[in-house]
Amino acid sequence: MKHIFSSLLLIGLAITPSDMRAQDPAGQGTTGQALVAAAAKNVQNEAAISADLRYRVEAFGHELLGTGSYLQLGAGAEKLVRLELKMQVGDRPASLQEIRGPDFYWVRREVPPAFTTLGRVNLRQLRQSIARGNDARPGDSLPTEGWIMLGGLSRLLSALDSNFAFGPAQAEELKFTAADGKSIERLPIWRVAGRWKQDRLAELIGGQLTKAAAVLPEQLPDRVELILGRTERVLPLFPYRITYTRAADAPAQGKGRAGGPTSGEGQDSSGPPAKELLTLEFFNVYRKGDIEARLFEYNPGDQVVQDLTTAYVQRYSSETKLR
Repeated sequence: MKHIFSSLLLIGLAITPSDMRAQDPAGQGTTGQALVAAAAKNVQNEAAISADLRYRVEAFGHELLGTGSYLQLGAGAEKLVRLELKMQVGDRPASLQEIRGPDFYWVRREVPPAFTTLGRVNLRQLRQSIARGNDARPGDSLPTEGWIMLGGLSRLLSALDSNFAFGPAQAEELKFTAADGKSIERLPIWRVAGRWKQDRLAELIGGQLTKAAAVLPEQLPDRVELILGRTERVLPLFPYRITYTRAADAPAQGKGRAGGPTSGEGQDSSGPPAKELLTLEFFNVYRKGDIEARLFEYNPGDQVVQDLTTAYVQRYSSETKLR
């Protein structure tokens, strides 16, 4: 979660409620936690996804808006992924591009007035390091937790399932204007919300569990809300919207309690509204069978390339020790 959140920060960066509870196919009541886990598996099982996206970031007192696109390709566990984000910084364009190919992961940032940077991770070396550390085979997949953009949207959802405690899901209906610009279409959705699991929060801030609630950095969210598709017709449980929020009265590091309860309950019943730190919205979402593999290759040309492989190996090793 930190990876995509920090990446978006670097680049600036009519729902009708119902009291219905989420139901599984067998008719047994289930929680938002189960829906998020199922959403991760569903996205993982999709061989090809194409989507446009909008995002909004509240960073250091500034609201930043942008657009982008997401592509996912591959029937196996390790997806090929291409994410592109664009926005305007003053009168100059800014962009973030992340490409996870079969052998390399590329990340290119162009955020004025800073210099444009291009980094590369050798995925074969990363797999070998992980295999040595885990007594696994060199051909094993990258870890299922973390490395969100190395695995795409399913990794993001898996990380949310691991890091946040989600409460009951609410069945709702999202209304939007159809492509003809006149008629109104309705999309059945689930709305689920969660807060940090205290053990995960302690790992995130590198502190003890008893201190975790008091030291959540002010730039990090204490709550996440997902809008998941509630239909079997197109991409079941697809995450059409992901919103990270921070309670208006949540104190910053060293100022008292933050992070809130871990019950994963939805909207707070009292107090000022939460502040939205980051919202991702996916639209024009399709299963697309004609995505070309060449879109997940990158030719740096004469650009200076920073090798990030060692840094990623060290990061994974440190995160593994915390688990």
